[in-house]
Amino acid sequence: MAYSVSVSNQKGGTGKTTVAVNLAGALANRGNNVLLVDLDPQGYATESVGIPDAYDANGLTLHDVLLDLDKISRADELVRKAPEFDVIPSNVALTSKNTETNLQNAQGGERRVGMALDNLSTDYDFIVIDCPPGLGALTDNALLATGRVLIPAETKGTSKRAVELLRDQIDSLEMLFPEASIQPVGVVANDVRQDGVSNEMIEWFDTVFGELVPVYELRKRVVLQRAQMAGRTIFEHDEECDMEGVFDDIAADLEGRAAE
Repeated sequence: MAYSVSVSNQKGGTGKTTVAVNLAGALANRGNNVLLVDLDPQGYATESVGIPDAYDANGLTLHDVLLDLDKISRADELVRKAPEFDVIPSNVALTSKNTETNLQNAQGGERRVGMALDNLSTDYDFIVIDCPPGLGALTDNALLATGRVLIPAETKGTSKRAVELLRDQIDSLEMLFPEASIQPVGVVANDVRQDGVSNEMIEWFDTVFGELVPVYELRKRVVLQRAQMAGRTIFEHDEECDMEGVFDDIAADLEGRAAE
C-alpha cells in the first residue's frame, strides 16, 4: 500500500506546488515509484511537471471520476507519464464544472478521492497530493484519503492564522469522521530570509510543531522557479540548487515513516 501525503495550506502563495512537485521528484530520485495527484483546479503542478496539455485535454477527467461512481474505477485512465514520475493531472473541468460544490452535495462526496486512489492498479511507493489553496471539499477529500499532511507556510505573520485554520479543519474532519486520523508529517517554512520576521516564525513553527514533526527551512531560489517553468523538478533541472538537500531530507523522513 502506498504511503500517501497531502501538501496543504489554506493560504495561497505558500509555495505549496513547489513543495509538492519537488517532494515527488526527491522521492523518485531516491528510487521510489511515485504518483503526483494535482487536485488544484488551477493546475500549476500539472504545468510544472511538463504536461500542460493535460489541463485542457478532452476525454475522461478527474472531475468525471470523482463525481460519477460508475467512472470512479477508471482512475487508472487518468494517469499520465511525466519525465520523472506518474501524474494524475488537474483539468479545467475542476473549475468549469464546479467540482467543489458538486462534491459537497454528492453522497459520500468527502471520500471520493480515496475511492479513486483505491482503484489504481499500479503499486506506488508514495502518492503526493497537491491540494487547492483553500479549505473545501477537494482539500477535505485529500486529507481524509491520505491521513497525513505536509504543511508549507511562509515565514510571515499571516501564516499563523492560515496554519491555525488548517488545524481547526483537521479537528473538524476528525470529529465528523471518528475513524479518521489526520497527522502532520512536517512543516516547510518557505521563503526563509535573514531577518527578524523569519526568525520569529521559525521559532513559532518549532513551538507549535517541533516536538511532533520536523520543521524544514526552504530559502527562496530563482532556480526553483526556472525548473518549474521548464517542466522539471530541481533533481532533473540542468542548474544546481542548494535546496535539493531540503527536499531530500523530507523524502528520507517520509521513507522512514513509511517503513515503520
